[in-house]
Amino acid sequence: MKRVCAWCNTEMAPVKSSRKDSGLVTHSICSECADNLDFQLGVSLERYLDSLKIPVIALDGNGQFIGINSAAIVASAKAADRQLIEWPDKIYECAHARLPLGCKTAIHCSGCAIRFAIADTYNTGISTKDLPAHLNHCSADLSEKIELLISTDRIDNIVFLRMVKL
Repeated sequence: MKRVCAWCNTEMAPVKSSRKDSGLVTHSICSECADNLDFQLGVSLERYLDSLKIPVIALDGNGQFIGINSAAIVASAKAADRQLIEWPDKIYECAHARLPLGCKTAIHCSGCAIRFAIADTYNTGISTKDLPAHLNHCSADLSEKIELLISTDRIDNIVFLRMVKL
């Protein structure tokens, strides 16, 4: 029996069935779409960073370590020894976060802003400075209060993410 993700229509591993009819289709949800749905409800900074394949070390506005993902631990043994303080807010992605152009709004949700900044800095080596973001939603309204500033720098193969809560 053919199994397809009900959200993105990606074909998944087939379901073993005793029936001979190979034209049957069942729906499930792939791990990527399940993460997207989970992330819309908000996840810890640690879980969000671990979903990224790029090595990332996160700092708050005071330069204190607030997160490190598994890829960064592998890339730098020294980074794993850092004392982390907990980031108090959840990271949210909007419903459009996994689309190629993201949410297409002027001011992104925290998840989109973090992911876009990290990916751009990692791929180009160009730092991001004070990218505005909202903690838990997106907005095309430029007059709406900004809640978070995102900055990124790449040193060697690791992206350093700085998150300043306003």
